[in-house]
Amino acid sequence: MQAADLAILEEVLLMVLEIINSCLTHGLHNNPHLVYSLLYQREVFEPFRTHPTVMNLVQNIETVIAFFSSKLEKAGPGPYSSAFVLESISQGAMAWPKNRLRVFPELKFHYVEEEQPDEFFIPYVWTLGTRCGCIYWDSSQVHFVTTS
Repeated sequence: MQAADLAILEEVLLMVLEIINSCLTHGLHNNPHLVYSLLYQREVFEPFRTHPTVMNLVQNIETVIAFFSSKLEKAGPGPYSSAFVLESISQGAMAWPKNRLRVFPELKFHYVEEEQPDEFFIPYVWTLGTRCGCIYWDSSQVHFVTTS
């Protein structure tokens, strides 16, 4: 893999981890399914513990994983049903200390419009209208004009 590809993947990884952290920091009690997924896939984060760019973000995620794992361990030996785990997460979220995670700057995203967005949006909107709309379209009677 080339250095440019690795830089792009690192940027995407950073963005995903920032989004996960924002969800956990500002709305953990509203995201029990996210916490469930983090518990289920906890080993995914292990290779990034020492990566200098993302280790602080991963540390927050691992703090959440450790907290909710300990709550489940106190419930006794598994296996647990998904409903039981989600209920344990919801109850644990009520006891979650608000200042436990490191808070990062607020995420801000900038929308950059393509030079010719109509090349994407017009066919996309027509596709949505013909397939998903509540208006009946006889697709055999629809004729699209091609531009050169």
